[in-house]
Amino acid sequence: MARPASGADLKLKTAGRQLLLEKGITGLAVREVCRRAGVNTGMFHYYFGSKEDFLHAVLKEMYAEFMLNFKAGVSAGGTPRQRLKNALVEVGRFALGMRKTAPMLFADMAHGKKEAFSFASANLTEHVRHISVLAEECRPGSAVKERSVPFILASLIPVMIFPVIVGGIMERNGVKVLGGVTLEDLRTEIFSEEGIAERAEIALRGIGL
Repeated sequence: MARPASGADLKLKTAGRQLLLEKGITGLAVREVCRRAGVNTGMFHYYFGSKEDFLHAVLKEMYAEFMLNFKAGVSAGGTPRQRLKNALVEVGRFALGMRKTAPMLFADMAHGKKEAFSFASANLTEHVRHISVLAEECRPGSAVKERSVPFILASLIPVMIFPVIVGGIMERNGVKVLGGVTLEDLRTEIFSEEGIAERAEIALRGIGL
């Protein structure tokens, strides 16, 4: 049977995205999604079946948009190093938007939830393949040219992701000061465009590029 062209699924995904960005996975309540979308719960289950399937649909859509920005950013670079730096910057920007969502996804994978790992590895890793190609291009001129590409990725990608994720965790837990610096000042450093670009530069210099 054809599904009605009501736009309800789009309204639900828009509301779900808002909740994910505001409250993370733990704050994604079906009733709240439906309330914000102005759609009843029956239609939610009709279109998406379960909360988990809905979450996966929203995450895939968000990731697809990230990949559009990622590819545009990479293509704007000239040299392999510039393209690699642009790729890292786009990863940092995506991590910033996902800082309230990613920790729970990481936690699920860390706790051995195979469905979370399967979803992430099948749907959220295209950018890693692109960065691997760029890293291979840059490796001959780096200080780690004898190291594997996975080693290089482990030296680059966490620098772009984890400061933002940890900052988001501190936000959610009400941390106000860290190491004598206010969280507001840290947010300006870590979450800003300038801060993201600077970390990308630091990461590249760290492997001698």
